[in-house]
Amino acid sequence: MAKFSFAKISRPVIREVFPRKRLFSILERTRASPVVWLSGPAGSGKTTLIASYLDARKLPCLWYQVDERDSDIASFFYYLGLAVKKASPRFRKPLPLLTPEYLMGIPVFTLRFFENLYGRLKPPFFIVFDNYHQIDLDSPFHEVILNGISAVPEGVNVILISRREPPPAFGRLHAHSQMKFLGWNELRFTLEESKNVVCSRIPGLRQKEIVERFHQIANGWVAGLILISDAMRRGIRFESFEKMMPEEIVNYFGSVIFSKTKEEVQTFLMKTAFLPRMTVKMSEELSGLTIAGAILSGLIRNNSFIEQHLSAEPVYQYHPLFRNFLLSQAKERLSPDTIS
Repeated sequence: MAKFSFAKISRPVIREVFPRKRLFSILERTRASPVVWLSGPAGSGKTTLIASYLDARKLPCLWYQVDERDSDIASFFYYLGLAVKKASPRFRKPLPLLTPEYLMGIPVFTLRFFENLYGRLKPPFFIVFDNYHQIDLDSPFHEVILNGISAVPEGVNVILISRREPPPAFGRLHAHSQMKFLGWNELRFTLEESKNVVCSRIPGLRQKEIVERFHQIANGWVAGLILISDAMRRGIRFESFEKMMPEEIVNYFGSVIFSKTKEEVQTFLMKTAFLPRMTVKMSEELSGLTIAGAILSGLIRNNSFIEQHLSAEPVYQYHPLFRNFLLSQAKERLSPDTIS
């Protein structure tokens, strides 16, 4: 078994958080549904939203950080058993382990495991699976989760946090009105919310037009607001943001998004960033890739800082900060002939 850290089964400690009352109200309304899928780009405040909501409402929870280890189903049940023990310490008998004799009957084992789990929880109670996007789309993990949450009792809510849209297998939950979906449209900060974030990080800022420009550049992306604010607090002039990418933003996109992308997709991103808006055909012509449409669809599903505007022909547009990052990378990595 891999080395274990209690961070995997611990609710994140949230400090200096702006309470998002607008989204708290939406979450209150979703409690009638047993399952909520929350998805959005990296740094859009997903984890912070749920942790701060549970704190504000003083709601007990079992928090589980999903990672690559959970692709091994036996490991998942082992770690989840530890999480249950932490959430309900009064039960001394541990939940069963997925040992070899159960491997031919995993669905039955899963159902009994989760029924036992739910029996140890006192409603109202929340179970949160964070970083769900860490699991490959073809993993049997998804069926295990589906089987487990199919037996969720009244008063227990399951929240799944991911950068991606739900895997196809989750369609049946949505079809039977058992799952609510919250996405980037809900997570995106409003102008008023952006103002609160920026002014809390730059207390002396009074110019309304600068705050509005921050909001426009970040496009409601809270990590962008924080990174821009910190760069300005570090002494970078606001006027320079249009021409120069602050180091904080370059490092963020580089480490969180770009470095984890296949080389072919990296090149596609850099080439197509020269287009403010694009159709699939335009991206095919510029990149030279016949799979451009599939790449764009994948970027949309994974909330990779791109938006799709539906019209007679879908039009795609990168997030302003991400596009600037890609352009800066293109000038460093692509040949002059490619850029011209």
